[in-house]
Amino acid sequence: MTVSARTWSFGSDCSRSVALCALLSAALVGGCATAVRAPKTTEAEDRSHVDPNSAAAHASRGSALIGEGKLEQALAEFREASRLDPTNSVLWLQLSQVYELMGRGEEALNSLETGLQADPGNAGILNQLGWLYATSGDPSQRDPEKAVAYAQRAVEASNGRDANILDTLAEAYYANRDFDRAIEAEERALEIEPGSDALRIQLQKFREAKALESVR
Repeated sequence: MTVSARTWSFGSDCSRSVALCALLSAALVGGCATAVRAPKTTEAEDRSHVDPNSAAAHASRGSALIGEGKLEQALAEFREASRLDPTNSVLWLQLSQVYELMGRGEEALNSLETGLQADPGNAGILNQLGWLYATSGDPSQRDPEKAVAYAQRAVEASNGRDANILDTLAEAYYANRDFDRAIEAEERALEIEPGSDALRIQLQKFREAKALESVR
Protein backbone atom coordinates (compact mmCIF):
# COMPACT_ATOMS: atom_id res chain seq x y z
CA MET A 1 0.00 0.00 0.00
CA THR A 2 1.44 3.33 -0.95
CA VAL A 3 0.46 6.48 0.82
CA SER A 4 0.86 8.50 -2.30
CA ALA A 5 -2.74 7.82 -3.25
CA ARG A 6 -4.09 10.67 -1.20
CA THR A 7 -3.94 13.73 -1.19
CA TRP A 8 -1.44 12.03 -2.01
CA SER A 9 -2.35 14.00 -5.10
CA PHE A 10 -5.84 13.93 -6.45
CA GLY A 11 -7.54 15.48 -9.38
CA SER A 12 -10.28 17.03 -7.27
CA ASP A 13 -10.69 18.22 -3.70
CA CYS A 14 -13.55 15.78 -3.19
CA SER A 15 -11.64 12.66 -4.23
CA ARG A 16 -8.62 13.97 -2.34
CA SER A 17 -10.63 14.18 0.90
CA VAL A 18 -12.09 10.70 0.46
CA ALA A 19 -8.66 9.19 -0.07
CA LEU A 20 -7.31 11.18 2.85
CA CYS A 21 -9.90 9.72 5.21
CA ALA A 22 -9.16 6.24 3.87
CA LEU A 23 -5.47 6.75 4.50
CA LEU A 24 -6.02 7.98 8.03
CA SER A 25 -8.28 5.03 8.72
CA ALA A 26 -5.47 2.69 7.74
CA ALA A 27 -3.38 4.04 10.65
CA LEU A 28 -0.18 2.62 9.21
CA VAL A 29 2.80 2.29 11.52
CA GLY A 30 5.42 1.14 9.03
CA GLY A 31 7.30 2.65 6.11
CA CYS A 32 5.19 4.55 3.65
CA ALA A 33 6.13 2.57 0.59
CA THR A 34 6.77 -0.75 2.30
CA ALA A 35 3.80 -1.17 4.60
CA VAL A 36 1.95 -4.44 4.05
CA ARG A 37 -1.64 -5.33 4.78
CA ALA A 38 -1.90 -7.22 8.05
CA PRO A 39 -3.85 -10.48 8.29
CA LYS A 40 -7.50 -9.91 9.12
CA THR A 41 -8.18 -10.14 12.85
CA THR A 42 -11.16 -9.60 15.08
CA GLU A 43 -11.50 -6.39 17.08
CA ALA A 44 -10.97 -8.37 20.30
CA GLU A 45 -7.75 -9.86 18.95
CA ASP A 46 -6.53 -6.42 17.93
CA ARG A 47 -7.18 -5.04 21.41
CA SER A 48 -5.34 -7.93 23.05
CA HIS A 49 -2.20 -7.41 20.99
CA VAL A 50 -1.91 -3.63 20.86
CA ASP A 51 -0.62 -1.64 23.81
CA PRO A 52 -3.30 1.03 24.37
CA ASN A 53 -0.56 3.56 25.09
CA SER A 54 1.48 2.79 21.96
CA ALA A 55 1.89 5.04 18.95
CA ALA A 56 -0.15 2.56 16.90
CA ALA A 57 -3.03 2.69 19.37
CA HIS A 58 -3.04 6.49 19.40
CA ALA A 59 -3.03 6.56 15.58
CA SER A 60 -5.89 4.06 15.46
CA ARG A 61 -7.97 6.12 17.87
CA GLY A 62 -7.11 9.24 15.90
CA SER A 63 -8.36 7.74 12.65
CA ALA A 64 -11.60 6.67 14.34
CA LEU A 65 -12.09 10.20 15.66
CA ILE A 66 -11.57 11.58 12.15
CA GLY A 67 -14.47 9.42 11.00
CA GLU A 68 -16.59 10.91 13.76
CA GLY A 69 -15.63 14.44 12.77
CA LYS A 70 -13.84 15.08 16.07
CA LEU A 71 -10.80 16.78 14.62
CA GLU A 72 -9.41 18.40 17.78
CA GLN A 73 -9.42 15.07 19.60
CA ALA A 74 -7.98 13.32 16.57
CA LEU A 75 -5.22 15.90 16.43
CA ALA A 76 -4.29 15.19 20.05
CA GLU A 77 -4.06 11.46 19.31
CA PHE A 78 -1.85 11.91 16.26
CA ARG A 79 0.36 14.39 18.08
CA GLU A 80 0.92 11.83 20.82
CA ALA A 81 1.54 9.07 18.29
CA SER A 82 4.25 11.11 16.55
CA ARG A 83 5.76 12.07 19.91
CA LEU A 84 6.03 8.41 20.90
CA ASP A 85 7.49 7.34 17.54
CA PRO A 86 9.21 10.44 16.11
CA THR A 87 11.13 8.55 13.41
CA ASN A 88 7.96 7.10 11.90
CA SER A 89 7.39 9.20 8.79
CA VAL A 90 3.87 7.85 8.24
CA LEU A 91 2.72 9.27 11.55
CA TRP A 92 4.00 12.72 10.58
CA LEU A 93 2.20 12.39 7.26
CA GLN A 94 -1.03 11.49 9.04
CA LEU A 95 -0.59 14.36 11.48
CA SER A 96 -0.10 16.78 8.59
CA GLN A 97 -3.31 15.58 7.01
CA VAL A 98 -5.28 16.26 10.18
CA TYR A 99 -3.87 19.78 10.18
CA GLU A 100 -4.87 20.10 6.53
CA LEU A 101 -8.43 19.03 7.27
CA MET A 102 -8.50 21.72 9.97
CA GLY A 103 -7.25 24.39 7.58
CA ARG A 104 -3.94 24.78 9.41
CA GLY A 105 -1.64 24.77 6.41
CA GLU A 106 1.56 26.00 8.01
CA GLU A 107 1.45 23.29 10.67
CA ALA A 108 0.68 20.71 7.99
CA LEU A 109 3.80 21.75 6.08
CA ASN A 110 5.91 21.72 9.25
CA SER A 111 4.76 18.18 10.06
CA LEU A 112 5.63 17.03 6.56
CA GLU A 113 9.09 18.59 6.74
CA THR A 114 9.68 16.80 10.05
CA GLY A 115 8.57 13.51 8.53
CA LEU A 116 10.87 14.05 5.58
CA GLN A 117 13.82 14.39 7.95
CA ALA A 118 12.98 10.92 9.25
CA ASP A 119 12.60 9.45 5.75
CA PRO A 120 14.05 11.66 2.97
CA GLY A 121 12.92 9.32 0.21
CA ASN A 122 9.30 8.98 1.30
CA ALA A 123 7.24 9.38 -1.86
CA GLY A 124 4.03 10.12 0.02
CA ILE A 125 5.50 12.99 2.00
CA LEU A 126 7.33 14.43 -1.01
CA ASN A 127 4.11 14.22 -2.98
CA GLN A 128 2.06 15.96 -0.31
CA LEU A 129 4.61 18.73 0.02
CA GLY A 130 4.51 19.22 -3.74
CA TRP A 131 0.74 19.43 -3.74
CA LEU A 132 0.46 21.85 -0.83
CA TYR A 133 3.13 24.19 -2.15
CA ALA A 134 1.39 24.18 -5.54
CA THR A 135 -2.19 24.67 -4.35
CA SER A 136 -2.17 26.47 -1.00
CA GLY A 137 -4.67 29.29 -0.82
CA ASP A 138 -2.34 31.16 1.52
CA PRO A 139 0.16 33.23 -0.51
CA SER A 140 2.72 32.89 2.27
CA GLN A 141 2.66 29.09 1.89
CA ARG A 142 2.31 28.82 -1.87
CA ASP A 143 5.66 28.22 -3.59
CA PRO A 144 5.42 26.84 -7.14
CA GLU A 145 9.17 26.32 -7.49
CA LYS A 146 9.32 24.25 -4.31
CA ALA A 147 6.25 22.37 -5.52
CA VAL A 148 8.04 21.26 -8.68
CA ALA A 149 11.18 20.28 -6.78
CA TYR A 150 9.28 18.10 -4.29
CA ALA A 151 6.99 16.60 -6.92
CA GLN A 152 9.95 15.65 -9.12
CA ARG A 153 11.56 13.91 -6.17
CA ALA A 154 8.28 12.09 -5.48
CA VAL A 155 8.13 10.89 -9.08
CA GLU A 156 11.70 9.62 -8.81
CA ALA A 157 10.97 7.88 -5.50
CA SER A 158 7.95 6.13 -7.05
CA ASN A 159 9.80 5.27 -10.27
CA GLY A 160 7.28 7.29 -12.26
CA ARG A 161 4.61 4.64 -11.80
CA ASP A 162 2.11 6.45 -9.60
CA ALA A 163 -0.61 8.37 -11.43
CA ASN A 164 -1.48 10.48 -8.40
CA ILE A 165 2.10 11.61 -7.99
CA LEU A 166 2.34 12.46 -11.68
CA ASP A 167 -0.84 14.47 -11.22
CA THR A 168 0.86 16.43 -8.45
CA LEU A 169 3.83 17.10 -10.72
CA ALA A 170 1.44 18.31 -13.41
CA GLU A 171 -0.29 20.62 -10.93
CA ALA A 172 3.10 21.97 -9.84
CA TYR A 173 4.03 22.75 -13.46
CA TYR A 174 0.63 24.39 -13.88
CA ALA A 175 1.30 26.58 -10.84
CA ASN A 176 4.50 27.66 -12.59
CA ARG A 177 2.55 28.35 -15.81
CA ASP A 178 4.58 25.66 -17.56
CA PHE A 179 1.54 24.30 -19.34
CA ASP A 180 3.34 22.06 -21.84
CA ARG A 181 5.03 20.11 -19.06
CA ALA A 182 1.79 20.03 -17.07
CA ILE A 183 0.01 18.44 -20.02
CA GLU A 184 2.83 15.97 -20.59
CA ALA A 185 2.86 14.86 -16.94
CA GLU A 186 -0.93 14.50 -16.83
CA GLU A 187 -0.92 12.45 -20.03
CA ARG A 188 1.60 10.12 -18.38
CA ALA A 189 -0.73 9.83 -15.38
CA LEU A 190 -3.62 8.91 -17.67
CA GLU A 191 -1.53 6.23 -19.33
CA ILE A 192 -1.28 4.60 -15.93
CA GLU A 193 -4.95 5.17 -14.99
CA PRO A 194 -6.81 5.63 -18.29
CA GLY A 195 -10.21 5.35 -16.64
CA SER A 196 -9.76 8.24 -14.22
CA ASP A 197 -12.27 11.04 -14.78
CA ALA A 198 -10.44 13.22 -12.23
CA LEU A 199 -7.22 13.03 -14.22
CA ARG A 200 -9.08 13.83 -17.44
CA ILE A 201 -10.56 16.93 -15.80
CA GLN A 202 -7.07 17.98 -14.77
CA LEU A 203 -5.74 17.46 -18.28
CA GLN A 204 -8.56 19.53 -19.72
CA LYS A 205 -7.77 22.32 -17.27
CA PHE A 206 -4.15 22.41 -18.37
CA ARG A 207 -5.05 22.35 -22.05
CA GLU A 208 -7.50 25.22 -21.62
CA ALA A 209 -4.89 27.22 -19.72
CA LYS A 210 -2.40 26.69 -22.57
CA ALA A 211 -5.00 27.75 -25.14
CA LEU A 212 -5.78 30.94 -23.22
CA GLU A 213 -2.09 31.71 -22.88
CA SER A 214 -1.56 31.37 -26.64
CA VAL A 215 -4.17 34.01 -27.52
CA ARG A 216 -2.84 36.68 -25.15
